[in-house]
Order: sequence, then structure tokens, then C-alpha cells
Amino acid sequence: MRPINLLPPEVAEERTKRRRVALLVAGGVAYLAVLVGGVFYWNSRVSAAKADVEAQQEINRRLEQEVAGLAEAGALQQRFEDRAALVRTALANDVDFGVFLNDLSRLLPPRVWIESFTGTIQADALTQAVGEVSFNGVGFDFPDLSEWLRSLGSGAFSGITGPWVNTAVASVIGEEQVVAFSSTATLTAGAVTDRAEDLIPEVP
Repeated sequence: MRPINLLPPEVAEERTKRRRVALLVAGGVAYLAVLVGGVFYWNSRVSAAKADVEAQQEINRRLEQEVAGLAEAGALQQRFEDRAALVRTALANDVDFGVFLNDLSRLLPPRVWIESFTGTIQADALTQAVGEVSFNGVGFDFPDLSEWLRSLGSGAFSGITGPWVNTAVASVIGEEQVVAFSSTATLTAGAVTDRAEDLIPEVP
């Protein structure tokens, strides 16, 4: 059976209007909810991005500090190398004449004594020599000078080669007959010390 609506048309029209208003209100509320949700979402995204930027800025700051520290370490290393080079230059062809004279006092022939000694450093690339030692001394006889040369050239003196008597003159000391002589020998690289490396500290 077909239903019969006994309500006045005005009531039906009012219900329809209310229904439309309710739908509009519900749609507005839903739109606002979506809008608010979107705002919160983008705010959270912006906050996260801001936090990422701040974290990256902190990382960059630390990296800059590390780079600055490395630059300072590099400058310190360069200063160390420069000063080490100065030490090596100053002690290039360094000969410890104190050690040489100590050895000489032990190995000098018993009938020979030295009155003066001179050591010079003058490197010669052609002969591989680094310098020369010169002596003025006295022996009791000419054979004593041979002993002197044998002692000087025996290898007991590190870095000494080519010993030679330049002059030998008979003389008298008091009533004793003696022979005054002058002698030279060449210093080679074997006489050079490694004091430069001993003075330069090791850097890990």
C-alpha cells in the first residue's frame, strides 16, 4: 500500500531544510577537521626540518672546529720540520773532535807526542772528504814517525784516511835529539756523527 503523508507541505519542507543545514554543518566540521589536521601535519614537518637543519649546523660547526684543529696541527708540523731542517743544516758534516782526541790519546805511539791539533770541516764532493785534521808533533827518531802514520791509518780512528807527514826536521830539546814534524789526514763521512738526529725528537 502506498504511504500517505498527512503532514502539511510546510512541515516536510522545513525538515528538508534542516536536513540540508545539518549536512552543510557536518561538511564544514569535516573540512575544518581536515584543515586542522593538515596544519598540524605541516607544522610537525616544519619542526622536524628545523631540527634537522639545527643538527646539521651543529655537525658543520664541529667539522669546522676539526678542520681548524687540523690546520693548526699542520702549521705546527711545518714549524717542526723547518726547525729540524735548521738543526740538520747546522750539524751537516758534524765531527765530534772531542771523541777523536780521546781516541788519539789512547792510541798515540809511546815515543810520539802532539803539540798542536787543528780540525777543519770543508766538504769536497769530488773526493768525498768532509774535512782535514792537522798535527804538529815531536818524535824521538824518524822511525817513530812511521809508527805515528801506522797508528793514524790503522782504522782505529773512524773516518780518517790518507795520513801523511808533511815535514820532519831533526831538532834538540835540552840535550835530547828529537824530530819535529807536521802531519795531515783527511776526514771522510765515517767521521760524521748523527747528533742532528739525536737532537731532533721523534714525532709519532
